[in-house]
Amino acid sequence: MNKLKVVFIGGLTNGKIVYDYLVKNKYVNLQLVITYSDNTNKPRFIQFSDADNIIKSDRANDHIENIQRLSPDLIFVVGWSELLKEEILNIPPKGVIGFHPAKLPKDRGRSVLAWQIEEGYTETALTMFYYNDFPDGGDIIAQEKIKIEENDYINDVLDKVDCAIYNLMKAYFPLIRQGKAPRVKQNISEGYFRRLRTDRDSLINWNKNSEVIYNKIRAISKPYPGAYFCQNEKKIKVWKSKIINNYYLLKKFESENCGTCLAKLKDSKYWIKTKNGILEIVSNAHINVGENDQ
Repeated sequence: MNKLKVVFIGGLTNGKIVYDYLVKNKYVNLQLVITYSDNTNKPRFIQFSDADNIIKSDRANDHIENIQRLSPDLIFVVGWSELLKEEILNIPPKGVIGFHPAKLPKDRGRSVLAWQIEEGYTETALTMFYYNDFPDGGDIIAQEKIKIEENDYINDVLDKVDCAIYNLMKAYFPLIRQGKAPRVKQNISEGYFRRLRTDRDSLINWNKNSEVIYNKIRAISKPYPGAYFCQNEKKIKVWKSKIINNYYLLKKFESENCGTCLAKLKDSKYWIKTKNGILEIVSNAHINVGENDQ
């Protein structure tokens, strides 16, 4: 039986799912694993402690010669933010395959799940595709829809992405191995790119509606850096929130300035005034009642 020679580049929990699938597949000879160094600060990082022929490095492009020497038939890239050089993309005859958490061609680029949740998406998709020299622009193999529920935080959606990765691997790897997988070309003129989020994108603007702030908090909660605001020159992280719809409370506090801390509750919970109401937040920091973030 001729085994498919495969190189795996990746990390994080989503990469571990693909790695485990490849290791257990009797048709695969997993030649090399390139994964993050043990001291990386990547969210949802997981060690590949049982991997043979492993390179721990944050730059796969530094190891082109190692990959060329192995002459793999196929390369998988999962949970890896580095853009691969064309020299790597040209090595395997069966291509380089990866995943992107969006309905390509929409939402190419960086931080896409966070942008989607913040903007109130109720559905996204995981796209399995062939790499080419245009970021997230290669031929599409398949897509699996992913629902984003109103109370889903980023970690919940990442869990759903992990499940979708396993489903797509199970359904399409046999076709990839046999050279029968679908290849749907993307129209590069369609879609758009998301930029990498910065710390400034995590700043809460209390002059926005409660729903907008609630979505921002969900989008970048743990394991991401978290939304924040400032009070008395102190940066205060917010990990969870809930929109208060009590008519009596809304009327009572409707004249308060946006960003004012209205009350401290149990379990590190606070009420903060927004443009159109009240948001209950969870923060481990101390917030002064009666003060705002101005």
